[in-house]
Order: sequence, then C-alpha cells, then structure tokens
Amino acid sequence: MSLSTKVFVSSDSHDGFGVISTIIMGEKEAMLVDAQFTIANAHRLVAELIETKRNLTKIFITHLHPDHFLGLEVIKAVWPDAQVIAYKKVADDVNDAYDFKINYWGNTVLKENGANIKFNVTMIETDIIYLEGEEIKILGMMSGDCITIAPLWIPSLKTLIASDVVFDNAHVWIADMRNEERQARWMHDLDVLEELCPDVVIPGHASLTPSLSPSAIGFTRQYIHDFRKQMVKTSNSEELIAQMDRIYPNLPVRICLEYSAKILKDHYVWPGDWPVSLRNMPVEI
Repeated sequence: MSLSTKVFVSSDSHDGFGVISTIIMGEKEAMLVDAQFTIANAHRLVAELIETKRNLTKIFITHLHPDHFLGLEVIKAVWPDAQVIAYKKVADDVNDAYDFKINYWGNTVLKENGANIKFNVTMIETDIIYLEGEEIKILGMMSGDCITIAPLWIPSLKTLIASDVVFDNAHVWIADMRNEERQARWMHDLDVLEELCPDVVIPGHASLTPSLSPSAIGFTRQYIHDFRKQMVKTSNSEELIAQMDRIYPNLPVRICLEYSAKILKDHYVWPGDWPVSLRNMPVEI
C-alpha cells in the first residue's frame, strides 16, 4: 500500500493568499499539512477532506505564519481528535504567536472571516512521521519566507512538500529576510531541496493551477535574485513594485510584493510582524 496526495489552493480573491494545504492519504487515514488562513477557505478545505473518505488523524503545521494555521478551528470542529503537531521550534513559535495572530489577523483584519479560537500545537522531535506504516520524513529546520520552516519529503512518491521555502508563479514574501545571512540561508536551502531530485514539488504558495513541478525551486531562486537586483536599482517601494510587476506581470499574492517592498525598501515598520524582534530588526541588504 502506498500513499497519495491531494493539493488544495486557496483563491487569492478570497483573502486566501494562494496558500497550499496538502492532504496525504493512506487507505483509511489522512494527514493534513497546513490548515489555511481564513474561516471560509478552511471550510473549503474541509469539503476536500470529507471527499477523500479518510479519517483525519494528524495536522502538521510547517511554520509560524498565520495563513498556515489560523484555519485550525474549522478543521478541528470536524475532526476533534486529530492531533495538531509541529517540528521542534516551530511548535513553540506557533504557540507563542497564536494570540497575537488571532488579535491582529482574526479580529482586526479578517473580522468575521478570521479565527477566534486558539489550539495548542504539540511539539514532535522525531524526523519521521508514519501514516499507516508509510514514512513521511521531516527535512529539519529550513529557511524560506521565515527562518524556521519544516518541509516534508515522501520517499515513496518522491514528493517534496516544501511549504514556504518554495513559491510557484506567485509573488514571494521576502520581507523577513532582512540581512545577507538570512537570504544566503534561503538560497542554500533551495539548493538542498533541489538535490533531492523530487518528481513533485508542492510549494507553500502558488496560482490556482500550480504546476507541482521542480521548476518552482528555480522560480523562487530567480524571483529573489530579481527582487534584490531591483532593490539596488530603485529609489522607493513604488518603483520597486512597478519593476517587479514588469518582470512578473499578473502574479497572485500581490500582498507579498507590496509589503516586502515597503518593509525592505522604505523601512516600513509593520504592526503585523511577529516576533517583535523581527519588527525591530534593521534592514541590511
């Protein structure tokens, strides 16, 4: 018996940020990777889960950004016994951030479409998760659009669930990468993922019709390169956004471009940043 996967992408037009949740399926059980952002999109994801006719036993959260876990209250209402887990420091990150993220995103920004209920995320320290006896490997702690992301590798399928280390034909959130060291770690980890030679790459964010191709790794690398190049050439965030729109026209998740440009080019202090130390971190690129 082997595993299979099903991908759900939230629509950018529904405050979804093009977030990808992955359903990993065995014969009778399923594991969910990331739980969506809004209440509405979490309900859409629940419909997809129900249609698999599997019992959801585990929900794995890859990192602390709220678009990957605030939908938990909808999913846990349907599968209350499903265990919510995260790898090592990610669990602490999410638990520490949860109240702030509910207050800022749930109450202030999304309002009735935002989360109100906090769930504890259980830390796991093993590098392997088993679903019906099949291995799902945790690839350790990697850097992407934040510095603690835990991608997954399904050896039997040669499938990489990259989370926000990889984006596919969508604007990339670069705002957290505020110095050379952070950006170098991201580029290094893209190389590490590429060396796995995956057949399928499931990114953290994508268009509604993601390619699920290894080419998404190259797309992410090139986007970061182009963003940095235009950072040098432009005088302010408006110019930077215009140049990136020229290079990457009509991409979804434009909020990533707009806020990354404002934070990195104009030194905008964003009240939604977490942890607070990130909010106060100087831009040194």
